[in-house]
Amino acid sequence: MSTVIYYFSGTGNSIYLAKELQKRIPEIILRPVLSALKHNDLEPKEEAVGVIFPIHAHTIPKIIKEFLQKINLDNVSYFFAFSNRECADKVFKDINKLLKKRKYKLNASFEVMMPVNYIPVFAVPTEEEISKLENEMQSKLDVIQEYIVERIPYHVKTGPVIFILANSLLRFSTFLFHKTKYFRLQKSFYADDKCKSCGTCEKICLSEIIEIVNGKPKWNMAVECIYCFACISYCPQTAIQAKGKRTTKKGRYHHPSITANEIAKQKA
Repeated sequence: MSTVIYYFSGTGNSIYLAKELQKRIPEIILRPVLSALKHNDLEPKEEAVGVIFPIHAHTIPKIIKEFLQKINLDNVSYFFAFSNRECADKVFKDINKLLKKRKYKLNASFEVMMPVNYIPVFAVPTEEEISKLENEMQSKLDVIQEYIVERIPYHVKTGPVIFILANSLLRFSTFLFHKTKYFRLQKSFYADDKCKSCGTCEKICLSEIIEIVNGKPKWNMAVECIYCFACISYCPQTAIQAKGKRTTKKGRYHHPSITANEIAKQKA
């Protein structure tokens, strides 16, 4: 009864979630989405396959969409999607529509609420808020693990108000974020005077667009950013900023249990 979980993580939440599931179900194998795409390792032999991801612009990250369009699920009897942020069920319905085009289906969908890390917009959660989310997540995982082990179908459901929002305002917001490339976010990244030229940002950049030039990180505009926020979140000097001075007075969040090396290894 083998299971593989693919994960994509810029600030550690998805890796942590995958590892917590593996603690509960030791036979689970963990594989990074980026590595699978890079090496075309997209034909899992396991009976059950899952994918864990963050929410970007109210939907799945573009890298997850690419993964779902390429993975071969011919030998899979139970496929599940797992969001590390609570979201409208539209997200999972859209995944299922994408899969159905390839004659596959989503057997289960799960969500938990983990700390937000979109620093240009949201405040960094407090220690108290992080602790509360952690406790709630652990309780949910105790239930979810049974669904995965027993291969039980389950789908996230949201109420009528969220349904209306998800199919109107949020859908338009998603379109706007994608059309404007997150309001030209990639062009707004820079390193301030606190930068010590340590190279952490270059090492962990999952888009592989950062290069240290004359001691400072430079973002390659010819390659599209995947907006993982690893660079801004793991900089040991909090030197990387975005959107002018919007992030200069804000804190940073990455999962305390996940190191920069673990983020970078997704590219291996």
